[in-house]
Amino acid sequence: MKTLLLPVTVLAALCLSFSKTRTFVPPGTVQISDTLFADKTEISNFAWLEYELWTKAQYGPHSEEHLATLPDTLVWREKLSYNEPYVTYYYRHPAYKNFPVVGISYEQALAYCNWRTRQVKTQLAAKKDFKHQNLAYRLPSKKEWEKLAETSVTVLNNSCKDNKGFYQLNCVMDEAAWEKRKLKNPDVTAPTVSYSPNALKLYNMLGNVSEMVMEKGICKGGGWKNAAEDCRPSVDAHYVRPSAWMGFRCVCVVKPG
Repeated sequence: MKTLLLPVTVLAALCLSFSKTRTFVPPGTVQISDTLFADKTEISNFAWLEYELWTKAQYGPHSEEHLATLPDTLVWREKLSYNEPYVTYYYRHPAYKNFPVVGISYEQALAYCNWRTRQVKTQLAAKKDFKHQNLAYRLPSKKEWEKLAETSVTVLNNSCKDNKGFYQLNCVMDEAAWEKRKLKNPDVTAPTVSYSPNALKLYNMLGNVSEMVMEKGICKGGGWKNAAEDCRPSVDAHYVRPSAWMGFRCVCVVKPG
């Protein structure tokens, strides 16, 4: 069996989590309550690529395990998503490494959460202060997701602008509004750290990509192909397969001991 190596970005995040205060914060997250933490951003292409390449190294490039991690890049040929270069470049090209991963199924998202949990626990086992942390990454429930997005709704109530008049949402605006600012409707996702975070310091809870929740077949928050009103936290979108407009973020539950 090969040595299990923790991805570089996870290691870096762990180092930050252990610094100064010695308070445990799961990598990549912000604290929501005593036991619940949420990813600051949607899962990026780079984060997913680390997962894919780790699996490839462990099991081989033609293994079932590795093949099961591959995103469906053909989602860019969907109606209203067609852009042939993205089929080839969106997932693997370095220019898109900080964009949200898309073309992921519900089952793939769950598998990623399980893998991420194992990797972090492996690293924690060597840490004196945190070796017994009981944690698990998972998809947020619908109710949890809506609570995370609660403060993001202020942007919608202000015509998707901040107090300086700049747009704060990657979605389809009305043509007149975009023409006035000499902008075009989005034709693809934006980087995971875009616009301003909400009051919980979470980026792109609304717009950019619709996010899967634990309830299978439901995603929340709208995406780059949706109108602003479809991005409201109360609106459920439904899916049956991977899509170019859908991604996800994780939450992490940490229990004492």
